Amino acid sequence: MTVILTACTMRKRFSPAPSLIAASLQHGSLRSVAEEWSTRLAGTAGVAEAIKVYAGRSMLEAKQAASGANATLFIASAGLGLVEATDLIPSYDLTVAKGLPSSILSKLPDGTTEEEWWNAISRRDKVSQIETLLKIDHALLLVALPASYLKMLSGFLKTLSVFASGRIRIFTGSEQFEIDLELKPYRMPYDRRLDGGPTPGTFADFAQRALWHFVTDILPASPNGDALDHAGRVASAQDRWDRPISKAGIRLNDDDLLRTIREEWGSVQGRSTRLLRMLRDELGIACEQGRFARLAAIVRAERTQL
Repeated sequence: MTVILTACTMRKRFSPAPSLIAASLQHGSLRSVAEEWSTRLAGTAGVAEAIKVYAGRSMLEAKQAASGANATLFIASAGLGLVEATDLIPSYDLTVAKGLPSSILSKLPDGTTEEEWWNAISRRDKVSQIETLLKIDHALLLVALPASYLKMLSGFLKTLSVFASGRIRIFTGSEQFEIDLELKPYRMPYDRRLDGGPTPGTFADFAQRALWHFVTDILPASPNGDALDHAGRVASAQDRWDRPISKAGIRLNDDDLLRTIREEWGSVQGRSTRLLRMLRDELGIACEQGRFARLAAIVRAERTQL
């Protein structure tokens, strides 16, 4: 059975459980912090199925892709490890994005990597569940992750049987991100022409939109194709599309621009450089760098107080 793996979202439909706020953890070793977090998780009841907890277009696109491909959907969570979309989970506030109050990396020794945190909280039972599903009909694993999560999970992905057999396809949004060399042959070469094709959207949901196109257009035409064949078909499809033409940005007053920055903050994990690029290139908003820096500082201070 086809398995889809996507990333969680910072936007959630439920307030976090008071015990599951990363900012309340004490600084410690990787082991001690992971154990404390796991203890808190074990003592917290779920509030809804995972697919109903996470909000945002990226999750909606992944859900639709899973339905279209008759696939089982799994979600990679920096707070929970691997979860199936139908699993009952609690709401929480934890991220691996640096510089945010909820960043778990601020609680760990300097130099601790996102991948080390992932390995510490990864759920082995879910890995076994994925492996079992992938053995059915020699299925594909379709991985739709932003660059930060792909970097965090690269080592994990290479431990799966589908990596050794070439039955993995990867979708990610950043054209600048240097993917792990061993995974690179399995990345489907979607680029910003996707935004001029059948599924326009934002950078934050690029990977999931590419996944949706793949399962509705590429995979049905070549269900038994290898990675090279699938990549070629993606390239051919994109030849029919054009990159969106940059237009003069619309101007917003400070209140409207602040509102937009707040809404999109989580989608870029608080990274101001990426957010400024999103405002200009994807949302078509004119914003001088100095003005943006001033308003972004306001939002950053607001989130520190959450």
